[in-house]
Amino acid sequence: MIQALVNGIWMSFDENELQPGTDSFKTDTGLYETFRTENFKPILLQPHLDRLFQSAEKINLKIMYSRKEIKKMIKMVIHNFHEKDQRARIIVSKNKVIVYTTALDLDKQIYDGVDTLTISYERNTPDIKTTDYKGCLNAYKKANQNSCFEAILLDRNNCILEGSRSNVFWVIGNSLMTRKNNVLPGVTRQTIIEKSPYPITYSQLTMFDFKGLDELFLTNSGSGIIPVLEVNSTTIGKGNPGPITLELLKLYDVWSNK
Repeated sequence: MIQALVNGIWMSFDENELQPGTDSFKTDTGLYETFRTENFKPILLQPHLDRLFQSAEKINLKIMYSRKEIKKMIKMVIHNFHEKDQRARIIVSKNKVIVYTTALDLDKQIYDGVDTLTISYERNTPDIKTTDYKGCLNAYKKANQNSCFEAILLDRNNCILEGSRSNVFWVIGNSLMTRKNNVLPGVTRQTIIEKSPYPITYSQLTMFDFKGLDELFLTNSGSGIIPVLEVNSTTIGKGNPGPITLELLKLYDVWSNK
């Protein structure tokens, strides 16, 4: 069971009842944010709250608590949990704010590189992190069933969009690239765009272009930067994390702890 703070009151839930995309998800359609903590400290919390309130404005969802009140709830939930490194979540729907956390359980072997596969799926509102997550959750489950870390989503033209729970960057030569439109404005993605010592080029990549890449990596708030070694059994670059990915990995640790 998970202890969650619902409008400031502690309640108990089965984990699936709080997972967007499951049939047992018990909350009205709304928005959610997921972030991690290190030693009980939320990482990049401010941009997550910025995105949450901006998304709510886009869909005319009135959040019934202020940022200050939600921060107070977050602090209470984080310090009520027994582990210092956590994966915390805020779920917002009409007349309800839910905050809960679980153990981060980060497998550090992912930083040696992961395998992925592609799945054709386009989210209805790619610029907003909504609880309408079933298609992405199914894609992620299919990836796991095939011993892959993540599913990379394709549009109807077989162009790369994003991961089911991540954004995608790739490297050709010394050029760092990502897709510009029709993807979630991820917090880790935006941190890289703003702080990377390598200029970002907005481009498109099809599922037939993986062989020409030198590096490929994913970004999300729970894991940071994750090198990709293989997509659909196609080896990326030399089959190990590339120098630009490794440099950004080190830099991201600095950026996220400021």
